Amino acid sequence: MKKGKILGVLAMTTVLLTGCADAMPELTREESDMIAEYAAGLLLKYSSTYNYRLTDERAIEEMLQAIALEQELLEASMQEQFTEEERTEPETETANPEAEGESEPQPEENVPIVTEDLDADLAQVLGLEGISMQYQSYGVYDSYPESGKGFSVDADQGKTLLVVRFDIENMEGEEIYCNLFDYSLKIRFRVNGTSKSALTTMLPNDIGSYMETIPAGETREIVAVAEIDSISMEDIDALEMQISDSFGSCTLRLR
Repeated sequence: MKKGKILGVLAMTTVLLTGCADAMPELTREESDMIAEYAAGLLLKYSSTYNYRLTDERAIEEMLQAIALEQELLEASMQEQFTEEERTEPETETANPEAEGESEPQPEENVPIVTEDLDADLAQVLGLEGISMQYQSYGVYDSYPESGKGFSVDADQGKTLLVVRFDIENMEGEEIYCNLFDYSLKIRFRVNGTSKSALTTMLPNDIGSYMETIPAGETREIVAVAEIDSISMEDIDALEMQISDSFGSCTLRLR
């Protein structure tokens, strides 16, 4: 009976003393000394070279109580270490719903302007600097200019040329070099519901490529030309012109 209990005690001690080193919590010096003392006592008691004899059952009971105390110390130390790790665990950043709702201010888009005011200054809408540009008139031609002098544009058979004229005025107190080519103007016409883009011509006063020095206070005529189906002035029931650049856009209802 005693031998069985002794073997059981040895087995329990072996389990306690041979646990995984990585999982073993750190003990205080006092706790380590106590465990070392119990272990040494057990080894001496059951060593074949040590002359020690168990006197009664009470001694075994005391030894079991000591081992139980050792187990309690280990469990308490492990629980304390686990609690400390929980306290030191970095906090997870919580999303700020207000911050998520905020957004970068978006740049204002160019809002196209539609107007029937034929006296509107298109230069202000398009951001053209130093000049004023206003609609003057329109007409249809087989060839432009009709004088035939210099460079001219001829309409293909069954087609006609829609020519829209503008006046540009130097608004500066001194002469100004007007370079409309750099503004990359885009012009489209809608004639009786049919859309046509302006032609790119070699006319010296073509609105898309006009480059000239204008004296202070003087005005020059520039034109936009589109080729449309053959039509007379009287047959034009509706005419719109859209002109735009990277700065803005404007649609004029000419008829």
